Amino acid sequence: MLIIFAAAVLSKNNLLGAAAAIVFFLDLMRLNRLFPLIQTRGLEAGLLFLTIALMVPFATGQVTMKTLVSSLFSPVGILSIVGGLLGAYLNSQGLEFVAVEPAIIPGILIGVMISVSFFGGVSVGPIMAAGITALLTRILLR
Repeated sequence: MLIIFAAAVLSKNNLLGAAAAIVFFLDLMRLNRLFPLIQTRGLEAGLLFLTIALMVPFATGQVTMKTLVSSLFSPVGILSIVGGLLGAYLNSQGLEFVAVEPAIIPGILIGVMISVSFFGGVSVGPIMAAGITALLTRILLR
């Protein structure tokens, strides 16, 4: 965990650094019994908070019914629906792939750190990265 934490700090990946620090702290405090709960419910909790953040523009009035309807039937709106379909599908593939091939996790983390460090990437899509990996694996290795 300390190596991941150090790499995250060096690559300016705050989310990964915080996650590594929390897991290290839980391990240090011998709270390992929480790991199965975090592993099974942590993703759900993270997705819940991400979805809440995406709903805030509706609550604040930034997105009204009028803008919602007009945006859905615009070219960008139609493409956003396609993007949502593809994103949800790739995320489902990523979850399945991580479950059967957990050895891909270090590669995904390294890729995320490189992207954050050198290409302005944002560390919010490791499941999407796993989905893309699953797709690339199917295309290139089978």
